[in-house]
Amino acid sequence: MFGGAAACRSNAVAILENPDHCFILVAALSPASSLLDIGDTLTIHAAFNGPGDCLPSDTTSAGVRWSSTTPASVVIDPVTAHVTARSPGWSQIYVHPVASQAVLGLAWVDVREPASADSLISIIRNGTPDSATVVLEDATGTVTRSQTVATNGSLCWNTALADSVQYSALVYFPTAASGIQSPRTWVTHRALATTHTWIITVTTTAASTPTVLVQGVTPDRGC
Repeated sequence: MFGGAAACRSNAVAILENPDHCFILVAALSPASSLLDIGDTLTIHAAFNGPGDCLPSDTTSAGVRWSSTTPASVVIDPVTAHVTARSPGWSQIYVHPVASQAVLGLAWVDVREPASADSLISIIRNGTPDSATVVLEDATGTVTRSQTVATNGSLCWNTALADSVQYSALVYFPTAASGIQSPRTWVTHRALATTHTWIITVTTTAASTPTVLVQGVTPDRGC
């Protein structure tokens, strides 16, 4: 009688350590988002909650520092995390180790325009290969400003501030002499509360398909 030897194949799966497991935010900042008026102050706090091997060796105030991406609008003490709102706009606040700029946690701070501010700055840029008529309307659809911009041209409007506004463009493509209308793009009341300066870019998302992109600028600047 022959003895049969059974061959065994292991089903064990080797678990490889993920080398990128520390590419995460390891600190929860509080408050995570704030809306301030000029001159307001607050202090941001960090709660470190990531994996132990992802944390800096010292998570006390001696081992970390604080930074603001837009110090012209929001300044933060690098040691105490004490924030002061300086001018309308917004900033990202981040905490990082003393010896590096590795981001451990993030927060946002918005600074409102003062109640006395009453103008809207629109920096118009035509990024299409054809001329375009750009239109600014208020929330009711009343046209505030309308002007044609040449190919790759730009202009700047200083108009009265409204509760909210909308931008659109009529682009005169060679295949459509009467122009093709873009969808309207809104800038809301909340967005206007933090900056009155907006870059308006007319571009195309596909052949003969115009669109209007809006981007707030901080700190505010005039034309």
